[in-house]
Amino acid sequence: MSNAFRQVHLDFHTSEAIPEVGQKFDGKAFASAFKRAHVNSVTLFARCHHGWNYYDGKVGQRHPSLNFDLLRAQYDALKAEGIRVPIYITSAWDELSCREHPEWRVITPEGKFLFAGGNLGTQEKVRWGLLDFSTPFMDFLEAQIEEVATLFSDCDGIFLDIAHQYPSCSPAALQQMKEMDLDWTKEEDRLTHAAHTKAEYMRRTTAAAKVLRADMPVVHNHGNLTLGDRSILDFNEHLEIESLPTGGWGYEHFPIGAKYAETIGADYLGMTGKFHTTWGEFGAFKHPTALQYECGFMLAHGARCSIGDHLHPSGEITQTTYDIIGEAYKQVEDKEPWCLNTKNVAEIAVLSVRAINSPNIPTWEPASVNNIADEGASRLLLEEHQLFDFIDVDAEFANYRLIIVPDEAHIGAELQQKLQAFVDQGGRLLLTGQSGVDAETQKPLFDFGADIAGPAKFENAYADYAKNIAADFVHDPVLLGQTGYSLKVTEGESLGQMFDPYFDRCHKHFNGHMNTPYHTEPSEFAAGVVHNGVAYLPYPMFSIYFEAGAVVHRRVLGNLVNLLLDNQRKVTTSLPVGGRVTVRAQDAENRDIVHLLYATPQLRGTFNGQPVEIIQDLPELRQIDVALKTDKPVSAVKLVPDNKDVAFEQAAGEVKFTVDKIQGHQMVAVSY
Repeated sequence: MSNAFRQVHLDFHTSEAIPEVGQKFDGKAFASAFKRAHVNSVTLFARCHHGWNYYDGKVGQRHPSLNFDLLRAQYDALKAEGIRVPIYITSAWDELSCREHPEWRVITPEGKFLFAGGNLGTQEKVRWGLLDFSTPFMDFLEAQIEEVATLFSDCDGIFLDIAHQYPSCSPAALQQMKEMDLDWTKEEDRLTHAAHTKAEYMRRTTAAAKVLRADMPVVHNHGNLTLGDRSILDFNEHLEIESLPTGGWGYEHFPIGAKYAETIGADYLGMTGKFHTTWGEFGAFKHPTALQYECGFMLAHGARCSIGDHLHPSGEITQTTYDIIGEAYKQVEDKEPWCLNTKNVAEIAVLSVRAINSPNIPTWEPASVNNIADEGASRLLLEEHQLFDFIDVDAEFANYRLIIVPDEAHIGAELQQKLQAFVDQGGRLLLTGQSGVDAETQKPLFDFGADIAGPAKFENAYADYAKNIAADFVHDPVLLGQTGYSLKVTEGESLGQMFDPYFDRCHKHFNGHMNTPYHTEPSEFAAGVVHNGVAYLPYPMFSIYFEAGAVVHRRVLGNLVNLLLDNQRKVTTSLPVGGRVTVRAQDAENRDIVHLLYATPQLRGTFNGQPVEIIQDLPELRQIDVALKTDKPVSAVKLVPDNKDVAFEQAAGEVKFTVDKIQGHQMVAVSY
C-alpha cells in the first residue's frame, strides 16, 4: 500500500467557452497551497470530459483558451515539493470526440445517441455523450495514454475515468457482433458484446499505460465497485471507492465498498469531496468538521483518503478549500502510524445480494454497490456497533461466526453447499425474505425447522415477535409494510406470530388514512424461526428497515444477530446509536486499534430530489465504555495519536476501559 494517505483528486473539466484558461496559474502558489494543506498526492488532468488537453502533445487538441503546457507546469511545481502526481485521462465521456466523430458514439437499438451523467435539477438535461470502445475511438485513447505515459514517465500513475462500456449498436459494434455470431436485436447478446468490449478496453488501456514502465500504477474508475467481480484486480493497482456522502450516497454507503475491497485483497482508498453536494460545484464548501469526520471514517475502515476538488478555470487555487482540507489532513497525518498495514477484525459477514445475484453486471451501472438489502444490512450493523465484512461467494466463510444473506439472494446449488458446510462446521446463518428459499419450488434451501406455505396472502402484515428478539418498548404486533412468505414452524423455535390485516387496502374497501388494522387473533404462521444454527425471517427485513427506518425493526434484527452470536460479541461499547466502532489489527506492532466515531448528520436542502445529509457539529461524548474480548495479556491502552494512557481492567478474556472524551474520531491502541 502506498503511503499517500492524503490525496486530492483535482478535477478540471473546462468548457471551450471559458476564456483565459490557466492565466492566473502560479506554480509556487499552487504547490504551496497543497503543501500547507498536508496533501501528499494530487491527481492532475491531461484530458477532461469536454475533450480538451492541458498538455502539449500530438494526440488530441489543447484547450483553445490555454496558451501553455499547464499540466507540465503543475506537475513540475508539485514534484519539486515532493508531492506525488498521478495523471487523469477521461475515457467514455469526451464531448469534443462526440462532436467530431459521431461514429464513435454509443448508439441505442433504436438508432439514438445515448447520454449519461448530469446534476442539479434543471441542468439534468445537460448530459455527457457516451463513447463506444468498440469503435476507432479506442485507437485514439490508446495512443493518448501511451503519449502521456511517455511524456510523464516518472508520474505516479495513470487514472482512467468513466471506464464504462454501455451496450451499443454503432456500426463498429454491429460488425463485431456479426463476427461473434451475436444477434444485436437480443439484449443478452448486446450485453455479451459490451462485456467483451469492456474486457478489451481494460487490457489495451492498461498495456498502453505501461508502455515504458511495467510498474506504472493504473486505476480505472468505474464510479464504484461491482461486488462479486474480482477481475478488477487484474487491471487496477488500487481501488478508489467513490462515495460522496452529500452527493446522494449518504454516510452509510462507504463501508460496503471498503469492507468488501479488503476481503478480496485490494489496496483501496476512499474518495469524498470538498463540495457541499457533489463534483464540480463551484463556490460551495463542506463544513470543516464534515471532512474531518469523513477522513476519520475512511481511516476507521482501513482506507487512505482522497478529497475531490475542481480547479477554477483560471488555474488559481481556491484558498478556502485548502484551509478546510488542511484541517482534516493535519489530523490524518498525525494518525497515520496507527493506520498503516492494519486489517479489519470482523465476526460477521454480509454475503452481498449484488455479489450473488449480479456479479457480472458490467460497471456501466452507476449504482454499483447500491442495493437496499445490502445497505439495510450495513446500516443495521453500523448502528448495532457490530464488527462485520461484506463478502462475495468466493470468500473464506470459516473466518466468520455469522453470515447474513439479506432479503433477495438467489442462492444456487454451489453456494447452498458452501453455506451448508459453514453451518455444519458450527457457523451461524441468518436468512431473510427470498434468501434461503428456492424461487421455483418455494421450498427451504436449509433446514431451519419450518416449511414455506407459499407467498403471504396480504400485501401488508404484522409480526408479534418472541420476547428474546422483540423490541423492549413494544408489546403489540408490528407493521412490516411489505409482503413475504407464509412460514409454518415444524421442528424449529418460533420467533413470533403473524397477524393478518382484515383486507388489503383498495378502492373497494379501505380503512382510515393508512394501512388496514389487524385481526385480534394471530394467524397460523410464524414471524420467524431458528433451528440448528440457522435463523430465517420470512419478510425482507433489511430492506424494510432501510426504507422505513423504524427503530422497532432495528431492535428486532439487532437482537436476533446477538442471539445468533450467543450474546458474546468481540466488542461492546456504550456509544449511542449514531456512533460507529471498528477494530483493526496492527499485527506488526502487536496491537489492536479501536476506532470510535460520532457525528450528527442533519437533513438540509435537497440534491436531485433527495435530502442532503450535512455534518456541522461534532458533539463531545463523555465516558464511553468499551469492552474488547481478547485472550492475549494487555500491556497498555492508549489514546492515539495523543499517546495518553487509559486505565483498563482485564479479566475473563476481556479488557475493559473508559474513554473520557470522543469528538468526531478517537483511536485507542490496545497493545499486547
